[in-house]
Amino acid sequence: MIEKLLFDGDIFGIVDNGILVAVTLYGIYKERESGGSGAVGGMFGALIGNALSDLVAALIDPSARHLAIGVFAGCMYVTVVAYIGFKLYRLYRKNY
Repeated sequence: MIEKLLFDGDIFGIVDNGILVAVTLYGIYKERESGGSGAVGGMFGALIGNALSDLVAALIDPSARHLAIGVFAGCMYVTVVAYIGFKLYRLYRKNY
């Protein structure tokens, strides 16, 4: 009965955004706890949370299961590039 109320991808969206908001808020909280503004913690919380939430959501949703590893990998590529960019920015800012 409940399957007729949901669209393809609904399960994915609910799980995806549920995990994403939790990990993003956790990143903000952890950075603020250590004296920061929460912006960087929020950004990396969102990037990592997005990768994890997409993976879990795709594994749970039968209509997206075949995409799980590729979606996770794509998200992590961007996370790694952002981390490198952030480290280079901090190094540049420290030297000037």
